[in-house]
Amino acid sequence: MEWILIISVLNVLFIVSAMYAERYNPQALVLWAVLMAAVPLAGFLLYLLFGQTFYSRWAFRRKRDFEAKEWEDTADYGGGLEGEALRISDALRRSCGGPAVGGNDVHYYSESEEFFGDLFSSMERAEKSILAEYYIVRKDDTGRKLMNILIGRAKAGLTVRLLVDEIGTRNLPRDLVRELRKAGGKVTTFHRTITLLLSAKKNNRNHRKIAVIDGQTVFVSGYNIGDEYLGKGKFGYWRDAAVRIRGPAADFYTRTVLQDWRYASREDMVCNESLYRGEKAGDVTVQLTCGGPDMPGTNSIHMQYVSIADACRRRIWITTPYLGPTEPLVYLLRLRALEGADVRIIIPDIGDHAFVYWGNRFSASRLMDAGVKVYEYHDGFIHAKAAVGDGCYCSVGSANMDPRSMNLNFECNAMVYSEEMAADMEKAFEKDLERCTPYTMEMYRRRNMVQRFKTFLSRFLADLL
Repeated sequence: MEWILIISVLNVLFIVSAMYAERYNPQALVLWAVLMAAVPLAGFLLYLLFGQTFYSRWAFRRKRDFEAKEWEDTADYGGGLEGEALRISDALRRSCGGPAVGGNDVHYYSESEEFFGDLFSSMERAEKSILAEYYIVRKDDTGRKLMNILIGRAKAGLTVRLLVDEIGTRNLPRDLVRELRKAGGKVTTFHRTITLLLSAKKNNRNHRKIAVIDGQTVFVSGYNIGDEYLGKGKFGYWRDAAVRIRGPAADFYTRTVLQDWRYASREDMVCNESLYRGEKAGDVTVQLTCGGPDMPGTNSIHMQYVSIADACRRRIWITTPYLGPTEPLVYLLRLRALEGADVRIIIPDIGDHAFVYWGNRFSASRLMDAGVKVYEYHDGFIHAKAAVGDGCYCSVGSANMDPRSMNLNFECNAMVYSEEMAADMEKAFEKDLERCTPYTMEMYRRRNMVQRFKTFLSRFLADLL
């Protein structure tokens, strides 16, 4: 059959091309080769959809080069840090993170109602600008409320920009999009589905969740915009995490949003000084960390998680809905637990995507035998991406602890050096533990044959990326 021969030749060409990509995962390459040999047509189609990730280094070169030059002129503030904290901040800065900046006021959110109340009220009070990018904006009451606020502020003459990921969002309320544009605001998608059918970029999502109000107040979170994130969806209660930053660090989140906006819309506002208005508002040091396929090998979010695990000797508490740590992170967490540190991880007791449940538990099994304590959260769904270590190192943002967030998605976190915020995060973690039960190696070993097969599929699919 001629078509089988053609598909087989194309499969061989794809694999050979991937062999010459410097940063392509050899293990993933072997798995793709096996899949293509076993089921040529299905393997070919799946590769077109998910396997071209090694091209990302070239696909996003222009974005990377533009932004690298712009970040060169940012001063290394230091943020008043000393010792271990200064060492960490310097490493994150050199791995494409922002500089550590002092003079900020920071507030941590662990409840949806408080977060959305403050986010929307801050937008309603905006006087100059609203810049926002979200992976998902739902076509529901919460999504419409956001759109109506943006329309109102655009009508008042403010600069309003909304960037969403088309694959995540799928569709915005068209009537409100038209009204927003008519009012003078602008909205666009990070990628357009119709242009991604044969593109290497189809598997690269803009997973960032950032809102900048008046260039001074920033909300960085794991929250998307929709009713379900207020506990009104199929999972019921929704536990997430966010941080509000007021102060000089806002300028670097403004820059990140504007760089993403330029990439998606071709409108260059990065050098518009009127949009940068970060002024001293407190005494907390904050550092922006970013990750994406445009920065292979220098992902500051990966470095952030590794740095926390490396620096902390007493305790490391992590919350993540998707647990799939990299090899360096696995061994550091195991090492800390073996040294006697209090290493705990909270994961959901349900999966919001296929294969997530058993993928999480396989990753947990790689940690629990070294003494890492893993807990299943039972009160609805826990979506927070948060880590706190030794009572001073705090990470909050959009990045999960999994291969997609480390390699494929565009992500954004905040690294906050604050004992006060760490105390707030630890209180929230302890409250979450009241809604959890331990997950143990004995429970993992008791899987039946079906569950073991699901675990294998979860591992197989994760390793393909």
